[in-house]
Amino acid sequence: MSTHHPAPRLFGDDFRERPQDAYDRLRAAGPVAWAEITEGVHALVVTGWTAARALLADPDFTRDPGHWNAVAENRIPAELAFMVVPGVQHAEGRVHERLRRALEECLAGIDVHEIRARVHRDSRTLIHRFAARGHADLMREYAEPVVALAFTELLGCPPGTADPLSSAVHTLTSAAPDATLGWTDLAGILRDTVAAKRRAPGTDLTSFLLAHPAALSDQEAVGLLASLIVLGVAPTAAWIGSTLHALLTEPAYASRLVGGAVTLRTAMNETLSLRCPVANSSVHYARRPKTVYGVRVPLGVPVLVSHAATGLDPGRPGRGDALDRSHLAWSAGMHRCPAPGLATSIAEAAIENAVDALWDLSAPVSTVAAKPGPFMHCPAHVGVLFSPLQERERNTPGELL
Repeated sequence: MSTHHPAPRLFGDDFRERPQDAYDRLRAAGPVAWAEITEGVHALVVTGWTAARALLADPDFTRDPGHWNAVAENRIPAELAFMVVPGVQHAEGRVHERLRRALEECLAGIDVHEIRARVHRDSRTLIHRFAARGHADLMREYAEPVVALAFTELLGCPPGTADPLSSAVHTLTSAAPDATLGWTDLAGILRDTVAAKRRAPGTDLTSFLLAHPAALSDQEAVGLLASLIVLGVAPTAAWIGSTLHALLTEPAYASRLVGGAVTLRTAMNETLSLRCPVANSSVHYARRPKTVYGVRVPLGVPVLVSHAATGLDPGRPGRGDALDRSHLAWSAGMHRCPAPGLATSIAEAAIENAVDALWDLSAPVSTVAAKPGPFMHCPAHVGVLFSPLQERERNTPGELL
């Protein structure tokens, strides 16, 4: 790493307001380059699409954070707790195969149509909470809670769990100074859920996992659920918020959607390509010293894939338009997202209801910065104005929702 040119920072106010500036500097240094991911902590970041695909399939790298020197030396920065959350995403070999098979087979038993129906119901409830006001924050009051409700119902968590779970995930993925508390709170919710389902199984994902032939321990079950929650709740909420924000701030694009020139699925896919919700993740560690694209990768250093930057890579194959599926939003290889269909169903139902119910949405009422930290890419807030419920009831026949 050069001492003459400080590495771009993937945190702080400048990064929140102008993340593309940091990605441009990284890309100018090559498809693999050094960045600072929190104060005093450097990592290699892959911004090239081809380099990222190669890394995701390279057996010389591992996802096990035990190879990170900060873990070995017990000095993990609190802001980076997201990188060491236990789960199947860090497992290797036969352990990974066993855990991944259990998760995939249990997810296959979930009725996605029922999940979609629940999201429609929950989103209507959330909209009614602020419909009379004529203004709302569609990120904090809608996208985040509707996804938390969907996942807590999927897991069979006790009633009232959605808000604390959403808060815990928000704290953990925002790289906040108290991120470790976010993990502590989330782990407590998941342990309580596993214990409850051991006593009284139901027709939910947690019960399915505990009954699976893999014979998961409580710790393994918590880890699998943590993988699903941490890598599902925050990215899906970001997907919803970013898509709604794009429709608000890009009138021409919104007009194409209303006019039928593009579909909602197309708009959602464009978000995955151009505004990838998971900005920098898929953390790898070299098993042995190695050189990739002319950059020496030392042992004990994290190597992150910048999904946000790879989506904008000029060298990315495909057309690069809204119909192009070459993006790496779902990652790739054996650690590819196990539930893209589930996330898509939740996001699509939530966006549909927001667009249909709040049909006269106007542009955000204030400048919107991205969430803090290197991990998630989405607006921190999406403040909107619309006709209050009472006024719309006078002007629109039939029900609002």
